[in-house]
Amino acid sequence: MRFGWSTDQGTIARFPQLLLTCLSSGLKQRLPWELYVAVKAALRASPRTNPQRRKPFHDTPVLLATLRLSSGVTGPYSAGMTTLGSKDALIRMAVCICFLSSLSIARAAEPIAIPMTAERWQTKENAEFLRELGFYHGLMRLNSGDALLKGIAFSDGTIEFDVNTVGRGAPGIAFRQQDENNFELLYLRPDPACPAFRACIQYAPQTHGVLLWDLFPQYQTRAPLRDNGWNHIKLVVSGRRMNVFVNDATSPTLEVGRLEGDAAKGGLRLQGPGTFANLVITPNAVERLSPEPARDPLDEDRGLVRDWRLSKFSALPNGKDPSYNEMPGAPQDWKAITTERRGLINISREYGRPMPEPDRAVAWLKTTITSDKKQTKKVEIGWTREVWVFLNGKPVYADKNLFEQEGARKFPDARCSLENGSFTLALEAGDNEVAVAIANNFFGWGLMLRLADPEGIHLAAK
Repeated sequence: MRFGWSTDQGTIARFPQLLLTCLSSGLKQRLPWELYVAVKAALRASPRTNPQRRKPFHDTPVLLATLRLSSGVTGPYSAGMTTLGSKDALIRMAVCICFLSSLSIARAAEPIAIPMTAERWQTKENAEFLRELGFYHGLMRLNSGDALLKGIAFSDGTIEFDVNTVGRGAPGIAFRQQDENNFELLYLRPDPACPAFRACIQYAPQTHGVLLWDLFPQYQTRAPLRDNGWNHIKLVVSGRRMNVFVNDATSPTLEVGRLEGDAAKGGLRLQGPGTFANLVITPNAVERLSPEPARDPLDEDRGLVRDWRLSKFSALPNGKDPSYNEMPGAPQDWKAITTERRGLINISREYGRPMPEPDRAVAWLKTTITSDKKQTKKVEIGWTREVWVFLNGKPVYADKNLFEQEGARKFPDARCSLENGSFTLALEAGDNEVAVAIANNFFGWGLMLRLADPEGIHLAAK
């Protein structure tokens, strides 16, 4: 009986240890110990599994095992097979080998080297395709804009490329792209201050046509990035997670615990300005990175206000502040909304950016906080652009968080964070209505609200 044809070099190389692990985790207890020892010795002698023996040519199918019931045992593991004492033992051994040889199906596909040539990329007049010594697959210079790779739909795996940055632009790579309005984006912010600069490299999703870089400050970090010269970038994407390595770092430069985009598969696009080379895609090569999102660090936080009602949006004239009596009253103007990770109410995921810049759109959020008694509570708030808070119909807080105006930027650098601001709520005993008007005309549109001490408080639930 023959089992386990494979062309996957990783499976071939790891087969001895995988087989022995399989035997020792349950099967070994039902097989003779002599068999286990003999198989181990036979595997060491096999040219197909011993790395010091001559290896097969790349893409050549390799027979991992030949098993026979007769005394005339042949094949690469003959020494081990001579100790098989029964048909039952042989069958169990065969099942183990079949299972291991099938692992290559789930393993990574072969790396795909992408030529930097006009026929592989959809571009406008912004792209130049170059040939230079040392760049076998050519170079692509994007003076501005982007270039869409033809014929590739990417889901999980590894993406590697080299990029020579130009000035203070934001070159990067978009993946899982559905259209121009929805994709995942990793981009670089080359700066002479790198690696000390806290935003040398950033990840953000684009949803409903809005890049949400200011709603996810946790997905930017320092990086050993050269502001003038070549940088090597490696992305490992698995399900809802991504690790990013910059310039051959041995540990992730950026760990994205949850990819926040709306699609699991889509196109791939390079973004300028910059010169790109050596793009290699290896589907399904995820380096054991779990596809499950990392645990939300605020998942057990009892102070986060998670459940709200969201109104329809409307235009807010420039220079005007909303008043409480302008809040929509009809039930059909409201819908339930709950927080995403870290307590974020992501209005952009609902409405995108409905007004063209610089016009402002305003939406209202409301919830109920029930207090055991009359008391005052400190509240931490995060938001983008402009916010007005009302308690039981009365204004209690208003502020701005504007990236465009340096003096109006809240820490951290105008991103939405519970560090943006704080105030107090003078709660009455019983139910208290908290209403928030939030206006936006830039990028992300979101709100976070947290009671520093939730003792004696009951928050609204869906």
